[in-house]
Amino acid sequence: MAKKSNANPKITRALQFAVLAVFILAAVLITFLSKQDKPQNHTTALTPDATVCSVHFIDVGQADCSLIICGADTVLIDAGEVDSYPTVHAYLQQQNVTEIDYFILTHAHADHIGSADEILKNYKVNNVIMPKYSEVNMPTSKTYEDLLYALSDADAKVIAAVPGNSYTLSACSFTVLAPHKDYEELNNSSVVVRFAFGDTAFLFQGDAERKSEQDILDAGFTVRADVIKLGHHGSKTSSSAGYLTVVQPKLAVVSCGLDNAYNHPSDTILKRLDDLGIDYRRTDRNGTIVVTSNGTEISVETEK
Repeated sequence: MAKKSNANPKITRALQFAVLAVFILAAVLITFLSKQDKPQNHTTALTPDATVCSVHFIDVGQADCSLIICGADTVLIDAGEVDSYPTVHAYLQQQNVTEIDYFILTHAHADHIGSADEILKNYKVNNVIMPKYSEVNMPTSKTYEDLLYALSDADAKVIAAVPGNSYTLSACSFTVLAPHKDYEELNNSSVVVRFAFGDTAFLFQGDAERKSEQDILDAGFTVRADVIKLGHHGSKTSSSAGYLTVVQPKLAVVSCGLDNAYNHPSDTILKRLDDLGIDYRRTDRNGTIVVTSNGTEISVETEK
């Protein structure tokens, strides 16, 4: 005999309506960028022959936020937690960033999109790249809802992440490598991108786990990179030995909080890096990490 439900039908209907509203808003906002469509352009003078490219892995605790500056090109990947905005804002000001060409939001977990709405409200953002979710994995959090409303008020072009799509800026380029499927696990829905500057490359994994890593390899994408931002804060769910062997990074970066409850990075992953001869830095011990490329070689500076 079925148990009688104690749920209030009015509350249930309201919740269903709220979920549907978020789904519709997301579907309207996130569109695929066809070959005919063009991202919004930078409105200031461009530097076609930048001599260096700097990648800043900003210390936002147990969260993610990376800034790429190549000449006049500025790309921000993720935005930390909800309370990370003062830190991110201060760092952007320190780097004289007033306009963001591409704002890449890897996936809808709060430690990656937490302060994205504030950034959209306070900075000129030309393009936003993010996953296009389906009914299988549509986020319903308040943080994601705040992001969608901020996007609806912003002038940015919202672009769904499509593997294989490449974007050329004045001084660098990047290619989207993932996600490949409507994964139920939001970590695997992470946008993975590979940035190229001269002969050097940087790989940003979001929280992509082993399943997504394998799908990237199976798709035949070029993943070789001098620097990899490890997936999922150095968790053992990511950074498989096979994937790292193909990437062949000289440096791995772990974005994690000091004494975090998840014990990130995993000792298993740190041992794997050692075994493969991959140097690494971690924001919990090194603070903000800046990697600079001259197009041929990279150099590393840390806050601590």
